[in-house]
Amino acid sequence: TTTTTAAAAMRASSTSTTTPRWVRRAMGAPRGGRVAGGGAVRPSAGRGARDGGERRAVVTKTFARGFAAAACGGDDDEDEDEDATTTTTGGGGGASNDDDYDDTTTHATTTTLSAQEMAAYDREGAAYAASWTATLRESASDARALERALFDAAAKDGARRGDSLFDDDDENADDDDDDDDNGGGVNTKKQNERADAVRRRKTRRQWGKIPDEKLPRVAIVGRPNVGKSALFNRLTGTKRAIVYDEPGVTRDRMYVRSYWGEHEFMMVDTGGLENLPRNPASAMKIDRVGGIEILPGMIEAQAAEAVKEASVLIFVVDGQVGLTAADIDIYSWLRKYHSHIPLHLAVNKCESTTKGEDQVLEFWSLGDVTPLGVSAISGTGTGELLENMCATLPPPPSLEDGEARGEDEEEEDIPVTVAIIGRPNVGKSSLLNGLAGEARSIVSNFSGTTRDSIDTEVTDAYSGRKFTLIDTAGIRRRTQVKSGSDGAEKLSVGRALQAMKRADVVVLVIDATEGASQQDFVLAERATQEGCAIVLCINKWDKVDKDSYTMNKYTLEMRQKLRVFEYAEIVYTSALTGQRIQKILDSAHTASQNHRKRLTTATLNAVVQEATLWKLPPSRNSRKGKVYYITQASIRPPTFVFFVNDPKLFPETYRRYMERQLRENIGFPGTPIRLLWRGKGVEKVRK
Repeated sequence: TTTTTAAAAMRASSTSTTTPRWVRRAMGAPRGGRVAGGGAVRPSAGRGARDGGERRAVVTKTFARGFAAAACGGDDDEDEDEDATTTTTGGGGGASNDDDYDDTTTHATTTTLSAQEMAAYDREGAAYAASWTATLRESASDARALERALFDAAAKDGARRGDSLFDDDDENADDDDDDDDNGGGVNTKKQNERADAVRRRKTRRQWGKIPDEKLPRVAIVGRPNVGKSALFNRLTGTKRAIVYDEPGVTRDRMYVRSYWGEHEFMMVDTGGLENLPRNPASAMKIDRVGGIEILPGMIEAQAAEAVKEASVLIFVVDGQVGLTAADIDIYSWLRKYHSHIPLHLAVNKCESTTKGEDQVLEFWSLGDVTPLGVSAISGTGTGELLENMCATLPPPPSLEDGEARGEDEEEEDIPVTVAIIGRPNVGKSSLLNGLAGEARSIVSNFSGTTRDSIDTEVTDAYSGRKFTLIDTAGIRRRTQVKSGSDGAEKLSVGRALQAMKRADVVVLVIDATEGASQQDFVLAERATQEGCAIVLCINKWDKVDKDSYTMNKYTLEMRQKLRVFEYAEIVYTSALTGQRIQKILDSAHTASQNHRKRLTTATLNAVVQEATLWKLPPSRNSRKGKVYYITQASIRPPTFVFFVNDPKLFPETYRRYMERQLRENIGFPGTPIRLLWRGKGVEKVRK
């Protein structure tokens, strides 16, 4: 007997007499057999026929459900019991055996399904496929949620360990976490972390935009030779302060902009405190420091000014020497007169791994301050010191509180950096104090008082222009510096020469009572090599006996001695009386404008063409020099490139002639200019 299935309808609708192999496999036909168009299964001579066993043609319900149901991958074992099967047995309906199979003819009868039954089967297959697809989607969503949960846990562990495996600044991060229903708490925490990262990025972009006067100040104080300048260099990441194994090297206040984490502040280095500066006028004794006699009260007055304007204090002591009476006096003075300022105790020189912790124990006796062992040489403990210091800093000022230094500032609003250079004891510090309007640098009658390069922000009261003035140490001749007994003088000269590299304009100060010397010429030449504009300042003009022609005669004498720098403007001043010191800023501004001047190629070629008509280029070996054109390559200082046939045809005299023509027709007062000569097609001309 044969049970009717949906496959019979498919076979009945087939117009071909031969069914493809894959259809026979799906219908369960035996290997080697063919399904006829009428539905009968014809056994062919195959393995089953030779064995004489019972032959069955099983048609599963899966084929009737269609290809969509087949894709669902249902369980064949469960459907096998309930599926309708078409069984072909031997004739007579008896039990088939090997003998009967040879004598019988196989027949199969089929019954066609109705359209309603076919539609029911199709709906059942579609529902089964939809449910199975939903199950797969839920499984994929659960796996995705688990993966993201593990990722967030790893990110949390990495942040706690300080790893940098997860970059908050990645703008292309995956934002699909909002679709996850199982990780709402994790997503909220991650969103908060990203918001903090955005806030930190804003802070970094605003670094350097807050004016210096708005930043909180952190002053480093202590007695001499405890390592304040070395710690200052370590905390700021610079080498601005002079470090020398000798007490009293640092004398003036030094300000450097510094950063740590999300905090920005101004670090201040001060000189050593010997006599407590309650009243600097009472400390009138003269001490000899580094072979130079100075008044210690002046150094302490500078340190007292730094303490007064500080927001946080770092009190530095020597861990190798231990607690001294001077340390106790300074600590008592700070707590008595400046108790409102947060104080941090840094025990320096604790780089020893065996004795470092023991050196700190003695300083616990000071009282309500926690000593922290640090080392300015190795950097031990400096990170913890900065963390503690930043925790006590006031809130950072917003850009609305003061005028921000934005990126869209014009070049005229950028402060002009002016370095004050000269020989010792010519009045450089006096000029700085007169221009700044305060006692910014220590001034004394002894040469070599200034050691460090001191930067000071100055605003012109009349024009509102901003300048950065750099006071430098006096520079003596090289042989005198080498033969001198002051070891710190070499470091001071090095800082002064570095100030030239940072400056736009160099003000060369010359003593009017002595006149220009060979050392002044060397310093002016060094400034020209660095590409700086130059202003000649004749100081102490009040000490010169003058008449109606004195200034003109002095100017001619200066031009003869410094004839190479005839483009520099000369200013006659007196720092003691303040005579014409304002003109220094005006001349520096003019020189800075010419230092940044840029001209068009057409203008330059017009000047050069006229100059070549007045004086033709020289000839050599029947070869005549030709100037094709000229262009400006750069500024600060202005640099021009001459394109010629052969640079060797133009001697130094003709090059100086071209420079004079550029200055006379265009004008570059106060700034040097550079001329570069480039050959064009030399080999072709020779051929």
